Amino acid sequence: MRIWLANHYAVPPNIAGITRHYELAREWAVEEKAEVTLFLSKFVHPRRTFITEEEKNSLDKIKGLKLEWLWSFPHKTNDVRRIINMGSFAAVFFLAGLFKRRPDVLIASSPHLFTAFAGWMLAKIKGCPFVFEVRDLWPDSLIKMGGLSNRHIVRLLTWMESFLYRNADKIIVLTEHQRKFIADKGIDESKIALIPNGIVVGSWKPDPSKRAEFRRKMGVPEDEFVAIYTGAHGPANALEYVVKAGRHLKPGISIVLIGDGPEKEKLLRIKQEEGLDNVLLLDPVPKSEIFDYTQAADCGIISLADNEVFRGARPNKLFDYTFVGLPIVTTVDGEVREIVENNRVGVFAGAEDPEGLARAIDQVRSYTSEQLEEIKRNGREYIDREGDRKKLARRFYQILQGLVRPGSTG
Repeated sequence: MRIWLANHYAVPPNIAGITRHYELAREWAVEEKAEVTLFLSKFVHPRRTFITEEEKNSLDKIKGLKLEWLWSFPHKTNDVRRIINMGSFAAVFFLAGLFKRRPDVLIASSPHLFTAFAGWMLAKIKGCPFVFEVRDLWPDSLIKMGGLSNRHIVRLLTWMESFLYRNADKIIVLTEHQRKFIADKGIDESKIALIPNGIVVGSWKPDPSKRAEFRRKMGVPEDEFVAIYTGAHGPANALEYVVKAGRHLKPGISIVLIGDGPEKEKLLRIKQEEGLDNVLLLDPVPKSEIFDYTQAADCGIISLADNEVFRGARPNKLFDYTFVGLPIVTTVDGEVREIVENNRVGVFAGAEDPEGLARAIDQVRSYTSEQLEEIKRNGREYIDREGDRKKLARRFYQILQGLVRPGSTG
């Protein structure tokens, strides 16, 4: 089967960012013997720079997998240039696809809808099934976060969203909330399939000997209790409250944030102005290293803004932390809280509550070795059941088979 997979923000594991699509594509090429073309941007969104030739050349060549690096307009902040960046990637993707051999199926992923719409047009021209993967509920999330108020743009994006739901041959969602949200818009539930985020289980092995090395890299002493946050530093992540939790931490506890984004400078300013030496903000690291940093910490933080739109979120960090076996402290009510509490892998700290977050971190610090071992077991069981990328890729591939050969299972 020839598969096209497009995501503006996809990256391979040697770069910090969203590795979901690379990992799915690699799995399909290796295990299913498919011919997969992954369309991704040369301009790496989290760090706001172009990928280097050295980074491209450091990747292993995988038979059946082709990375199609596309130009998109560079930008530094979330202004009009970011919109141009989105539109340019979608346009270049469409033009690049026009002159390529027809795929058997085409998958295009949000969050922004322009790439997905370009994917639908290409699928129509090529005469192949179109799969719309919904990673974020646009424009709903933009509106509720206060990032979009222009009624003309809202009307356009709402029309585009509805059009894609109606005209996709299959819709892939990452959370149960997304499935319900789309079904409530009148879309047949049988058309919507859940393929959550996950972990390549064999990609990392615990190595306790690395703990001291990565603690040195983070700048924390061996006897410090470390709560770690890994990922985007944007308005949606509400990290201002995580940094301000430093005011309330007991002695011997530090918070380490690894990543980048438009809020990073603001967070550094808060740290400096308030003299929060127990809060450290580090640069992004490749996915291939993130587990070693995570293993060197004592608990993981999941933080999102206190907004209805995030009640149904299921972030990558949930899988990263459970995979490594860290207890989780989450500020996110809804689906994340349910998963954390029902699987007994951590605690809910309250939303946008620095003092509550500090208390929850201290609560985790008091756990016995038996409690920590139980959390590790529970985390491994959760990953095996719902977060094993190999199993998820197989399930996704069966769905694609059902589209390409109607009547087959999937």
